[in-house]
Amino acid sequence: MGDMRIRTGKGLFVPTIARHILAAAACAPLLLHSVAGAADRYYYEAAPAGPMPNGQPLADAVGLRPAPWLEMVDPYAETPAAVPVQVAAAAPAIVPADPAKVETPVPPAMAQASVAPVDATPVSVAPTSVAQADAAPAAVPAADPAPVAAAPAAAPEAAAPAPAAPEAQDKPVAMAAVADPAQAPPVQADISASSAPVPTSIADAMTPAAVPPPGAQESLRNAIVEALKSNPEIQIALARQDDAKYGVDEARAGYMPHLDMAVAIGGEFNDPALGDITKLRRGEGIVTLSQNLWDFGTTINDIKRARADYRSAQWSTRERIEAISFDITTSYMTLLQNQKLVELAEQQITAHEKILKMVKIQNELGLTTPADVSRAKARLENVQADLLDRKSALEQARESYRRLTNHLPGIAVDLPPTASSLPMSADAAVAMIDDHSPRMAQAVEDRRSLDRQRASQTGTFFPRIGFQAQGNWKDDVQGATGVNRDARAMVTLTYSFFNGGADIAIRNRINARLREADYELDRRRREVEQDIRIDFNALEAARAKMATIDAEIGSSEKVVDLYAQQFREGRRTVFDLLDSQQILFAARANQIANNTAKMLSEYRVLQKLGGLFDLVSSGEPLPQIVMPAPRSGK
Repeated sequence: MGDMRIRTGKGLFVPTIARHILAAAACAPLLLHSVAGAADRYYYEAAPAGPMPNGQPLADAVGLRPAPWLEMVDPYAETPAAVPVQVAAAAPAIVPADPAKVETPVPPAMAQASVAPVDATPVSVAPTSVAQADAAPAAVPAADPAPVAAAPAAAPEAAAPAPAAPEAQDKPVAMAAVADPAQAPPVQADISASSAPVPTSIADAMTPAAVPPPGAQESLRNAIVEALKSNPEIQIALARQDDAKYGVDEARAGYMPHLDMAVAIGGEFNDPALGDITKLRRGEGIVTLSQNLWDFGTTINDIKRARADYRSAQWSTRERIEAISFDITTSYMTLLQNQKLVELAEQQITAHEKILKMVKIQNELGLTTPADVSRAKARLENVQADLLDRKSALEQARESYRRLTNHLPGIAVDLPPTASSLPMSADAAVAMIDDHSPRMAQAVEDRRSLDRQRASQTGTFFPRIGFQAQGNWKDDVQGATGVNRDARAMVTLTYSFFNGGADIAIRNRINARLREADYELDRRRREVEQDIRIDFNALEAARAKMATIDAEIGSSEKVVDLYAQQFREGRRTVFDLLDSQQILFAARANQIANNTAKMLSEYRVLQKLGGLFDLVSSGEPLPQIVMPAPRSGK
């Protein structure tokens, strides 16, 4: 039967180069695992909770720009690295004839209230001046009555304000308006001292906030940032963006060498045609180093496809940020409109009280009747009831705002104007779609990804050329052969002659997807263009009404003053006086509603062109908004 033996000691000899390869292969997984674990722990646990470094644009904070190594000059890249440009000095955009062959710009750095992407050539639009950032109202925690009742003597100490940290005292907010945007330095805004702590999970971010203190102003920018942190759709988009970013690393691995090792030991039964039957313990080890030399464009097109997927994910995140910003801005504008209507109703009550006092004096002088006094009182009560209705509408607007932001708002203030960020006409806005619209850019990148996939699949019709180095160690393989060892280095050529037509079928499927992507591009462009033209029609109508309403208010104010004078002279009745006052306040209410409609139309256009968040944030950088994923069972 032969003997069963294992060769050890000096019989187990591996060439020096093979031993080094084996040692490196054994240590590499442990080293990579440690580095990857440390990076993951830092990224998900030890990442700073405060805002990102000063001057960082929104695109950097949410990953809307490629990683720095992606922006390096790559000889295989389709376009050079992105270089930020100033909007005021840019030339008009040129619409690409073939979106599959022209790179879509990486989503823009949201600064200076500009709608231009970073590496696009935008239409010349003057950016807005940088405004003073709204200070976020600090949440007032609800007092716990139990400790107060138990220890009343400690109340004065507890009520004393805690001293501010030295770092916070010495860090004023620096926001300056610049006259020349082309020479303006990056906006420096230190908001780390006033930033609220970042919640550790989405569930913590959804905890109801305290009621703001009386008189505190509501910062729309801070509300949008907190809503982005707690919004699952944004977190899902950011996770998909990271997935696509790591896909670029995976594609780049096709250019890297591959090192594989295989070790085997076990029993062997060998019955040769010549010789004795043997039953031995066989052992063998193989170390293989392989390197791709040329694959006819398969790997480089895989990298380009992964980059297109990454840019598509970036534009998808930008689109969601713009959509959420518009929803919150709309609610904010509704809140501001109801605030102004309540103030207008209070002014109307004051005016009617003056009229009632005037009518009473005229009645005492015998110039009016008691019925006139009753009419003035009835009109005053009607206005007071209208005030109650408007206060109810204001509370409903506050609750709607809380539903979107998870906190009750403070006092809404006027938002910055859009004159310097908005295109001059509908045609100018439509011309900016191809370079600025996140929805359109995402479709362009999806189409480019399919085009690169087809080019990569074409490489499978050609042979692959590579380099392979291999070391073998064998002990009693196929009989009592003893220890055999060999090493070789070769240039290899592999070619698949026939695989049942799978390659052709895959190519046809990709062609069908490309045809679908072309129609998707056309459909999205039509939708965005139609929405922009509708919004501009509403905007033009609101602008046309402004002059009419202003003229109506001016005429009504003159009529009110004239009727009051004529009423004192006995030439006008109480009805004339009350009706003129009612017409005046109705015109002012119409002015408030028209201004709100005009601004919402402007904001819708900016949302379609990807520049709404830039405007409402006044060029402030966006802090870190990636939140840890909620853990099940916690």
